[in-house]
Amino acid sequence: MRITKIDNQKKRPGRKNVYVDGKFFAGVSTETLMRLALRTGDEVGPDQVAILKKTEEIFSAKNAALRFLGPRPRTVSEIRNKLREKEFGDEEINRTIADLTEAGLLNDTEFARSFIRNALAIRPVGALVLKRKLLLLGIDKPTVDEAVNQLLEPGNEEETALKAARRFLKTATGHHQAVDKRKLRQKLTGFLGRRGYAWGTIEPVIKKVLQEEGE
Repeated sequence: MRITKIDNQKKRPGRKNVYVDGKFFAGVSTETLMRLALRTGDEVGPDQVAILKKTEEIFSAKNAALRFLGPRPRTVSEIRNKLREKEFGDEEINRTIADLTEAGLLNDTEFARSFIRNALAIRPVGALVLKRKLLLLGIDKPTVDEAVNQLLEPGNEEETALKAARRFLKTATGHHQAVDKRKLRQKLTGFLGRRGYAWGTIEPVIKKVLQEEGE
């Protein structure tokens, strides 16, 4: 078989129509043709055809992943699941993930750190909530634990819990009208628990804010 013609696709820049022995053979990307150094007049056998198809599949998978990465960073698991939804094979998916990781576009460690910083900037939350959300995004537990431990040291977590408790207390007590301290303690405990703080953080924080309220 011989490539008899290669021309541009009118509605899809960056893609070419390839004709073999005078008949349309396939639509492929310019990158695929360049990678394989295929030109008009080249002979192609079954092996070259198989390589062409495989190279084009990998290119398509990478393009799909890049589009998915467009709006925001993604985890490796998110990319893998998206490509599976689009019915790419494991070989194409693994190659795409490897290429994007090498290019610095996929990095679960950096994703976890950025996620934690953004979450804490929006509102104070505890380690339990952060870990749960990151695990749900498919990041492995050692990576999650390392990122949380680095960015949310015990003292820092207590400080964020204290800020959250003070805001809650201000809303709950209004203009310092008399309140039932027992009920307020229960509400604070529930509030901080829902924010993902462990009891080891909640207990000293509640003592401190109730003491401040009494003063």
